[in-house]
Amino acid sequence: MRRFIFGMVFAVISWSAMFPARAEVDKILRVCDGQKGLCPEFRPRVKAPDGWAKDEAASLKYGASMFVPRGKGFGNAEAIIYAEGRYNKDRTELVQWVATSDQDWAATSGKNAKITSLQSASPGVIINRYDNPSLKDQPVEVIAHYVDVDKDGNSYVVRLAVSGKNERAVLAAVPLLDKMIAGARIP
Repeated sequence: MRRFIFGMVFAVISWSAMFPARAEVDKILRVCDGQKGLCPEFRPRVKAPDGWAKDEAASLKYGASMFVPRGKGFGNAEAIIYAEGRYNKDRTELVQWVATSDQDWAATSGKNAKITSLQSASPGVIINRYDNPSLKDQPVEVIAHYVDVDKDGNSYVVRLAVSGKNERAVLAAVPLLDKMIAGARIP
């Protein structure tokens, strides 16, 4: 019996090693609406890149995982990285989901706003650059979109973004997106 148990443990460990853990989205309920209700947040499991740290206060305030360069805070960082999940109840294809989201953004962002598609090193990831010069604190943003699930199999579109006060700071942080996507082990 002991050999059987050890054999099963070995088989499970071997199987797990062959198929690395998936990325996943955590569902979090927090008190909102002036303490009158609960609001869901969907946070993808991503790790802070080297030299960056999660800003817990900003994450709670904005309902997303917020990362800032070490030694900086959300208010004084030239660039930030954030990760949020958007529930995809109908399991809309990623291309269509992003197109609809982009149309909504363009309709509300003014006439000088512009969206540019960027190359992605990862299949299944759509990366766009969003320029809106009318936003002083966030004139440039680069967002990587991908599909992920939670432990119950619910579908989400993850938005992993670099946002900042100037183009130079945002573009300097963009290579971190690829590293974070690779570390997330997206499906």
